Amino acid sequence: MRRRLELLSFGALVAHAVMAQPQWRAAVPRVERSGLHAIVLAPELIGVSRTDLGDLRLMDSLGHIVPFVLQRSSAGPLGPHFVPYTVLRNEVLPKSTVVELERPADRQLDDLHIWIRPVDVEKHVRITGSDDGERWYMVKDDHVVTQGARGDPPHQVLLVDLPRSDYRFFRITLNDSLTDPMQILGVGHFTEEAVPARYTSAIITWEQRDSASTTRLRITSAHPVPVERIVYTVRDTAPFHRAGRLQAPRTEIRRHGRKERTEHSEETIASFTLTSEDHFALELPGTREDTFDLTIDNGDDRPLHFSAVQVFNTERTLLANLEPGMRYSLTSGDAALSPPDFDMAHFADDLPAPVDTLSTGPLELLPQKAKAAPLFDPSHWWIWAIIIALMAGMGLMAVRMLRKEA
Repeated sequence: MRRRLELLSFGALVAHAVMAQPQWRAAVPRVERSGLHAIVLAPELIGVSRTDLGDLRLMDSLGHIVPFVLQRSSAGPLGPHFVPYTVLRNEVLPKSTVVELERPADRQLDDLHIWIRPVDVEKHVRITGSDDGERWYMVKDDHVVTQGARGDPPHQVLLVDLPRSDYRFFRITLNDSLTDPMQILGVGHFTEEAVPARYTSAIITWEQRDSASTTRLRITSAHPVPVERIVYTVRDTAPFHRAGRLQAPRTEIRRHGRKERTEHSEETIASFTLTSEDHFALELPGTREDTFDLTIDNGDDRPLHFSAVQVFNTERTLLANLEPGMRYSLTSGDAALSPPDFDMAHFADDLPAPVDTLSTGPLELLPQKAKAAPLFDPSHWWIWAIIIALMAGMGLMAVRMLRKEA
C-alpha cells in the first residue's frame, strides 16, 4: 500500500512538472557588444504575463537563466533642461570665435547660456545685435571666467547677462588673440522641466461605429495588452467636451446541475472625459484587454471623426548583461513560477548606463507537452472490476478458512 501511495505521489509530481511550463516566447535581437543591455518589453509580452511579471525568464541559447533587473519608467522631478537656439554661424577665425544665432520669436533675451567643452580660461566677450543680419549694434562688452565642469559627459555653461533686448539676431565674439579658442557646442537657455515617463505602443486595430447619440470605438489586439494611455486624433477643428467609458466584453459560464449556460455581458472599467483641452490623450487604470470599446456620449452634437487611435503602456525595461554570439529569448506564462531573486536587484541603482537598447520580437506560442495521465484513475471501469474481483476473492478465502476451523 505504501508503495502504491509513493507511486501516486510521484505521478502527481510528474503531472505538475508537465503542467508548469512557459507558454510564450519572444526573441531578443542579437547583440553587438558585451555589457549591460536594456530590453524594452513589448505590451503583448506584458499582457500574457502575470501582473507581477514574476513568470518572466531571460534564457540564453544554452538553456541557462540570465539574471536581470526589471524597471518601470516614471516621470522624474523638476530639473534643468537646456533649450537650444538656432545657431546660424559657429566659426573659429585666426584671432576670434564668432557665433551668430536667431532669437526665438516668443522670447526676449536678457541672458545667454553658452554651452562649451570644459576649459579654465578668461575670455573677453562682445555681444552685438541686429535686426537684419547686416548692421550690428553693441549689446554687451565684458570678460567671462570659465572653470569647473559638470555632468556626464562633462560640460560647462557660461551665463552672460544682457540688457533685455528684442534684436532678431545676436553675434557672440570671443577674443582668441591671447589664448586658444574654446569649443562652443550651443547657445540657449535653461528651463525647469519634469522628465516625462516613457511609453510603449501596442499593435492594435480599431474601427468607429456611430449611432444616434453615441460613438463606439472598438479596439482589438491579437493578445491582451495593458491599457494605460490612449492617444487619439480627430479631424474636427471645433472644441469638444464629451463623457465616455471604457468597456470590455465578459463571458461567464454558469452551471445548473449538468447544464451549462454561457452569459455575455459588458463591464465598465473606467470613465473619462474627452476634451480638446487635454492634448488628445486619456490616462487609464491599466487593465489588460485584447478587445474593448471606448463609448463616447455625443449628446445632441454630431459624432467626432477619429483619424487615429493608439494604445500605450508605461515602458517596462529589463536590464541584463548580454554577450555577443549568444542568442537570447524571454519566456512567460508559467503560473507556477515564483518571482526570480537575483543579486542584481540589490545593486539596481549602481548599474552603469546600458550599451544598447533592444526591443523584444513577436510572441511565439510554445508547444505544450501532453499532460501525463495519472497512474490511478478511478473513473476507468476496469479498475473497479479488479477491485470487486479482489474483494470477492478475499471473501471466498475467508469463508474457506472459517469452514476449516469449524
